[in-house]
Amino acid sequence: MTQQQEERQGDRTGAMASEFMAEGRQRMEDVAGAQSEFWNKLQHSNRKWLDRMQNEASMAADLASRLTSARSLTETASLFQNWTMKHMEMAAEDARRVMTDTQDILAAGARFWTNLGGDGKSRRH
Repeated sequence: MTQQQEERQGDRTGAMASEFMAEGRQRMEDVAGAQSEFWNKLQHSNRKWLDRMQNEASMAADLASRLTSARSLTETASLFQNWTMKHMEMAAEDARRVMTDTQDILAAGARFWTNLGGDGKSRRH
């Protein structure tokens, strides 16, 4: 092999190594981005559920306060009826939130796993 051929071979090997390193770096950035997105979705969902639980506790305390000041059976029944209606509305909203949160988290998880097992190309959506 001549000196010139050896130099060309070295240039090709260096270019391949550089390309391999760039693909690896991009893959790591994609995985980190997908992992960050997944984590953010979980945190967002947890914050919403914590707010929901605090709202529920506040509603229960308000109901207890109103019940202790109720003057008649009719007033007591009305308080329970209103609380039950609000509670049912909240339960319906909870069901919608569960579905939305689950879809968001599963989509973020799918992007994370896709980035782990792909061909090194960016797949951010």
